[in-house]
Amino acid sequence: MKKRDIIKKVVDISGLTKGDANKAIKALVKVIQTSLQSGEVISLSGLGSFRIKSRQSRVGRNPKTGEIIPIPPGKKVSFKPSATLRKFIVNKL
Repeated sequence: MKKRDIIKKVVDISGLTKGDANKAIKALVKVIQTSLQSGEVISLSGLGSFRIKSRQSRVGRNPKTGEIIPIPPGKKVSFKPSATLRKFIVNKL
């Protein structure tokens, strides 16, 4: 599903105009990005939580040459679905 599909569904469900739905989705994405960047945990009831997790440095391998290369420490975005979402997905499959 692409952003335009999400906007269409938001318009259908909420009755907002297409422009207002687009602004709302852009604002939500911006809030999530800036909050994660500042280290906050984002919890959306019925959906789940987003947080930043740190990864330690490790040794990897170049798949093309087989050469061992160091991989520096980094950060990644982690999403943990809520119990409500997990139940919904399991019941629909």
